[in-house]
Amino acid sequence: MKRKLILISLISLLFALPLFASAQTENCDFQKPEQFNFDAKFLATRKNGKVEPGEVFETKIYIKNTGNTPWFSEDSACAWPKINLGTDNDRDRNSPFHTNTLMWDSNWKQPNRIKMSSSRVNPGEIAEFTFWSRAPQKDGFFREYYTPVVEGVKWMENAKTKSDLIVGTGNINPENKDLLQYIDKSLDLSEINLEGDKNILVDISDQKMWLRVGDLSIREFPVSTGTYRTPTPIGETRIINKQEVRVGSAWPHYIMPKWMMFRHGGYGIHALPSLGNDNGVFWREALNHIGTRRSHGCIRLLPWDAEYAYDFAEVGTPVKVQY
Repeated sequence: MKRKLILISLISLLFALPLFASAQTENCDFQKPEQFNFDAKFLATRKNGKVEPGEVFETKIYIKNTGNTPWFSEDSACAWPKINLGTDNDRDRNSPFHTNTLMWDSNWKQPNRIKMSSSRVNPGEIAEFTFWSRAPQKDGFFREYYTPVVEGVKWMENAKTKSDLIVGTGNINPENKDLLQYIDKSLDLSEINLEGDKNILVDISDQKMWLRVGDLSIREFPVSTGTYRTPTPIGETRIINKQEVRVGSAWPHYIMPKWMMFRHGGYGIHALPSLGNDNGVFWREALNHIGTRRSHGCIRLLPWDAEYAYDFAEVGTPVKVQY
């Protein structure tokens, strides 16, 4: 009789399982906005700052969904674009921390993708990316960039995060550590030469500017130099002075933030100019012209690039303008 009751209970449980699974079906529904907006804000990273060569370590990255659309993980059954962390700077590079040889799921989907640990993250909620990595089998000071990506849609640049890791005895000369803040590449920082002096190189043909330490380029920006009628002078000079904001003395009195004069005669490196009484019309026009010859001889930068360059350069920093 007891065996019969046990058998009946097991059969009942088996029939109940599909009902239970059905009750736990993943919720894929949400009120669709008129226009989808995927955006994010980086909040925090949790990991050890130093490990041994070959050591497995855990990293947790927290990112807030600041858009208007739910995020779904790679493992979600919902038929919506999936959210992963992608390696960045250089984008989609194969990370030296990638591993798939653990006894458990490392949460690396592939060498340039990390799965979101949260299955669904609604707008305003916080996503967690927990993953395990294996340190390279050598000493070094490694920097890795990660950016959340909506697969097939966009990279959410606002939430790009930098992760530094010392492996073994890898380190940087303390005298040069202040330069690390300007390097936005994923690489072994202990292998690069930071012994040179800061300098700026501008190429008129390419409409590009490089911030450099010695011969090492650490940042590249698009610029707008002078027109053919009002060219930017070529040659080697230095930063003469710096001003947070400079207002041109001649009409129409351009407002030029993050001003750095590199040649007498009013030639400067600065953020896109604006006018004080046109409701931003001129500024928006200048924004569309970046990368082309548009100025009266100055070197224009996008606002965020100009802020970076202004922080990097000092009075006396060499500037070379070439074709």
